[in-house]
Amino acid sequence: MTALVFLAFSVAAESPVEYPKPQTPSELHGLFAQYFKHKDLQGLSTLFAADAKFILDDKGRAAIGRKAIVSELEKYLGVKGEMQTLSKSVHINGDIALVRSQWKISGTDLKGTALEVMQYQNNGWVYVIDNPNGY
Repeated sequence: MTALVFLAFSVAAESPVEYPKPQTPSELHGLFAQYFKHKDLQGLSTLFAADAKFILDDKGRAAIGRKAIVSELEKYLGVKGEMQTLSKSVHINGDIALVRSQWKISGTDLKGTALEVMQYQNNGWVYVIDNPNGY
């Protein structure tokens, strides 16, 4: 009986986490801030399309794909403070959204105006292009 309970616990402990699918672009921003606060790289990865592009600088360098994007985001998770995002302009056409937002990380000088393209796919909004500093 003890082995059976242990086996059941082991299987339950390894079950993948089910992340909510954002139903609006603003909800996607809220989840990004939540996962950032909790340093949840897996959660952050669910907010990007498989082939998403994350703009790194004004030269056009980009991380492409979830794995590369998560690798870039991981560099910022050591920052203390909470991310706050405010959607300033949201334009939706079918399953595509063009979004301009302002973000900041409390207790730091880190802030920016992001330009983002989001797409509704697989029952939730995801980033297709994330340009966090509006280059």
